[in-house]
Amino acid sequence: MGDFLNGIATNGPLARTVTDAAALLDVMSGYITGDPYWLPDPEISFLEATRQEPKQLRIAFSTGLEPFGEAAEICQQGIRETVRRLEEMGHHLEPTCLDIGDLVEPFKKVWQAGVTGSGIPGELLSPLNRWVGEQAGSAGDYLQAVAQMQLISRRLVAFFDKFDILILPVYLHQPICIGEWAELSPQETLIKIINWVAPCPPFNAGGLPAIAIPTGFDTNGLPAGIQIVGKPAAETTIIAIASRLEQANPWLIQHPALFN
Repeated sequence: MGDFLNGIATNGPLARTVTDAAALLDVMSGYITGDPYWLPDPEISFLEATRQEPKQLRIAFSTGLEPFGEAAEICQQGIRETVRRLEEMGHHLEPTCLDIGDLVEPFKKVWQAGVTGSGIPGELLSPLNRWVGEQAGSAGDYLQAVAQMQLISRRLVAFFDKFDILILPVYLHQPICIGEWAELSPQETLIKIINWVAPCPPFNAGGLPAIAIPTGFDTNGLPAGIQIVGKPAAETTIIAIASRLEQANPWLIQHPALFN
């Protein structure tokens, strides 16, 4: 498929269980001739990693993200419950504070260029995406944003010199209702989106492996969850931890109160 958005987007599995996700990742992964990016094959398969007992790990966690502040209570609750379970498993947990404020603008610039680079005629785009594409600058602006994003990403990756894993919310507040932002302008909607999904783009930019797992349901019966982020090429580690957490909190048999 070639490079797109400077490698900040990639394909990955979506599944009901960690085991299914790991098995699908085994099928999807690996080098194909001409791939611009690739990882070495893991020492064990991703499926086998779900059966491995992780060694004692040094794990950082946070219930928020600077400069956006603390996540909503339902998102914080999932972090606290996860931290308790990991401590019970014998891992070392340490609170942290991650500041990604200087990543927002270059990431936006790269994303804006992606809309124009898609080749989709503007009249076929949603009003939001059409507006985002109109904000894209020159090729020089794009390359400067890529360089800035890569420099900032080095700091994010260096964070893992001290820690094996980072636990963060997936989103900073609960899922929105259909049409909740329908009356907002494109600019207002983009700001809302950035303030919602802020914990995710840093690891797209840094090329770090991450897995999102459920932790429960919010007051509307919609799912809430956490993300587990690992060192570069440490997919097997985060899969093993996610599998242990799934055993401690088997979400496949859980249902929102509406369906109980």
